[in-house]
Amino acid sequence: MENELIFKRKIYDKIAEWKRSPIHNSALLIEGARRIGKSTIVEEFAKNEFPGNYIMVDFRKESDDVKALFNNVKDLNDFFRKFFLSQNKVLKEGGLIIFDEVQFCPKAREAIKDFVKDGRFYYIETGSLISIKENVQGIMIPSEEKRIEMFPMDFEEYLWAVEENGAFGLFRDIISSHSKIEQGIHQQYLAKFRTYMVIGGMPKVLAIFLQTNSFKLAHEEKLDILKLYRDDLRKHDNKYGTLCGPIFDSIPSQLAKASRRFLIKSTKDKKRYYQIEKSLSDLCDFKIVNKVNSISSLESPIALNLEPDKFKLYFCDTGLLLAKLITISGEKMNDVYFKIIQGKKAMNMGSVFESIAVQQLVTLGYPIFYHKYNLIEPKTNKVKTYELDLVTKSAFKVNAFEIKSSKNYTTSSLDHCKEKYPQLKMNRYVFGIKNISYDQDKTTLPIYLIAVR
Repeated sequence: MENELIFKRKIYDKIAEWKRSPIHNSALLIEGARRIGKSTIVEEFAKNEFPGNYIMVDFRKESDDVKALFNNVKDLNDFFRKFFLSQNKVLKEGGLIIFDEVQFCPKAREAIKDFVKDGRFYYIETGSLISIKENVQGIMIPSEEKRIEMFPMDFEEYLWAVEENGAFGLFRDIISSHSKIEQGIHQQYLAKFRTYMVIGGMPKVLAIFLQTNSFKLAHEEKLDILKLYRDDLRKHDNKYGTLCGPIFDSIPSQLAKASRRFLIKSTKDKKRYYQIEKSLSDLCDFKIVNKVNSISSLESPIALNLEPDKFKLYFCDTGLLLAKLITISGEKMNDVYFKIIQGKKAMNMGSVFESIAVQQLVTLGYPIFYHKYNLIEPKTNKVKTYELDLVTKSAFKVNAFEIKSSKNYTTSSLDHCKEKYPQLKMNRYVFGIKNISYDQDKTTLPIYLIAVR
């Protein structure tokens, strides 16, 4: 295989913004799941912004002697002499020091307070939350850390990777002018989005696919990542008595259900209840799952309407979900992938489309919810239950979404929510495989436009 591909990532601009700040009173900590490209993008940033004046320390590989240097940083002049000697490199003032996989050297993270106060260098830390959280006992977490989250590649980043740089700008213009996408182009981008969906947003998986054009090799890499996550979760569960691994493994089967909902039922065994709660909290902190909470009402403030025992869980990356679903089903990988890309029925695509919608919205930083509500039908006087697939809040409006994976569908949940909440300002969207259409305050958009804002 050729040299590793380096993809353009949106987080690069956030790192650059941190560097440009006139006040340098913090290190930058980039958090995220394993294998999403944290180390790669940070090193690329260092090469471009600090050419020849950076050091990248990978604490997975450093010796105990190097790690021991961070036990005593009272005399920073002495520390830097020893540190530079260990790295066989000396930095000029204003250089960058990268602590990669900082969770493997907690004392280095604790020392950030002194390093930042010293002011000679810039500092970036990277870490996988599954390890960061369990390696902070006994150290003081520095307040001099600016944290940003990193996610798998979104659809726009995927298009950049395949050398389509202007598509989202054109899509924004089309939406703002209430125009429609030419049907042939619409079908092309549906196919591109479906390809992105089956490959997923893990950079190495995409690199393998682009270099080999092999779904099989890309699929095998996804299975390797799932195994890596599963091994991490098993170690975590053994150490802390949690149930992260079993919960993670159950997500595909839960999504296959009609409700796609997890429910923590009341139990007399409080220990078991809190064990499950802690496991769910850890999984979310590790960033390998996306959690969508139920809300009892769309009335503001939405945060007060949370139903903590009702939620849905999705994999952080839909490509990983599809790899897991195919493994469970026993179907031939190529057959399923080609059917999805061609728009043919392959499996429960409703759960897959919901997963990819959540994945795109998470990268935009939106808190995401879902909502069930009841209405009395005038003709029958019976109570009927409706469910909004996804709900977000922006400014003074509620955004309600229905996600559709087929051409034939109804939008009754969206249609009736105006009756339930006539006083609310609301944007109603249908995201699916149809072209753009506008119906008063309900807009139908292709699924590939869900992250266009």
